[in-house]
Amino acid sequence: MSFHHFYKSEFLFFLSCFFIFTVNAQSKFPEDKNYNELLNEAKQGDKPMFLVIHNNGDQFLPFKNQISQKMIDELQTQFVTGTVQLKRDDFNHPLNKIFSLSSPIYLFTDKDGIPILRHNFPIKDEQTLVRLIDSVHTLAKGETLGKLTQQYRKGMRNRVLLTTLLTQYQSLDLYTDQQLLSDYLAQLTVQELNNFETVIFLLSSGPVYNSQNYLLARTNSKMVDSLYSTLPLPQRVKINNRIIQQTFREALNKKDFSLAESIGYFSYTTWKPNYLRGEISHRFYPLEYKRLMKDSVSYVSMAKDYYDNSFYRIEPDSISRVDFAASRQTKDFRRSFVLDSADNALYMKTANVGLQYIKDEQARNLNYGSEQILVFGKNNVNALFDAIRWQQKVISLYPNSGRYHHTMARLLYQVGFYAQAEFEQQQAILYYKPNKELSRQMQVILKQMQNRIL
Repeated sequence: MSFHHFYKSEFLFFLSCFFIFTVNAQSKFPEDKNYNELLNEAKQGDKPMFLVIHNNGDQFLPFKNQISQKMIDELQTQFVTGTVQLKRDDFNHPLNKIFSLSSPIYLFTDKDGIPILRHNFPIKDEQTLVRLIDSVHTLAKGETLGKLTQQYRKGMRNRVLLTTLLTQYQSLDLYTDQQLLSDYLAQLTVQELNNFETVIFLLSSGPVYNSQNYLLARTNSKMVDSLYSTLPLPQRVKINNRIIQQTFREALNKKDFSLAESIGYFSYTTWKPNYLRGEISHRFYPLEYKRLMKDSVSYVSMAKDYYDNSFYRIEPDSISRVDFAASRQTKDFRRSFVLDSADNALYMKTANVGLQYIKDEQARNLNYGSEQILVFGKNNVNALFDAIRWQQKVISLYPNSGRYHHTMARLLYQVGFYAQAEFEQQQAILYYKPNKELSRQMQVILKQMQNRIL
């Protein structure tokens, strides 16, 4: 499946997900709670759950605007409610095992925690909540994923049941049970496997890359490849991301590094002809696997190569030009790295539109790499100096960020450059000044640095 796209793929999201809803001052509702405690409460009370799930840190608030006490009371009466911070590193968390979190979501589930309705966008008004609650009640009366799963576990394997289950996995954007997909495939004829609509349904279910399910879905690979490019770009992106997410989850479940390498290659092919984005994606998944498995030695070695070659040594303008050339299907660009006069003129007219995003993207990614060196290589002097070099570029790209100055301060402190570390921490305090809580935290850390007890 070879195609070009410029949507943010999963790995870019994974590195750059620091989105926080804008909120008015309010008491936090739903309150932060442990997921297992919420699940036990739901089972004991025989009540469905309303969860706000995010990985944006302690400052996150669940709603765009303040909601009324009447709405809070209504939600608490009908549902077990809670806000769950889902940390990316905790890949064995029950929620991380059922879906990949791309941004904060609102999730309604049955009493057993099986999703009924998922809402992926910020809720700006109470009417949206009212409509969602009404939808949940309507859906709960029908064939929910929980009810269908019970039938499947009892041994039912009729075609309608399997199709409905797979459709719900897709609509809720959940990891698909690969045995369920295999059971469905077993009922298809060769003729059906040559039907493009059937193939798209199978691929949309997220088969693990190069698994038997995946290969069967691509029985007629020539037909699939020729027709796949005719699909709308958002649909292709969604299908490929489901395959990527499912396969990476499988690699974690089975502790299979080779599978993480394989999905890196698959991700590379989805970016063609944007070879630069493809190479970044290719390297990401093996690196992320090592990070999540806490293989410090391998991770630090791979991280140096990844962040140096993917972000530090590449200027934003170069990435922007490659993006432009790929979008235009510019011939011979990779060989010469030069746009012809007509393309260059058009590029110069539009360059500023995406260039600032690329600068922000580079800064976020390099800062993230530096933060990970502080976790996995804090006693590795060479790695720390690499990260300091990355962080210098970060601050040159984005000089007014308290977070970026704080990361630099920690790196400098770790290598014994205490005066420079204190200066950077003071810069962090300055830029965090509008946020009183974060500013206070930065001041505490500055005191620790000054007392050499950090």
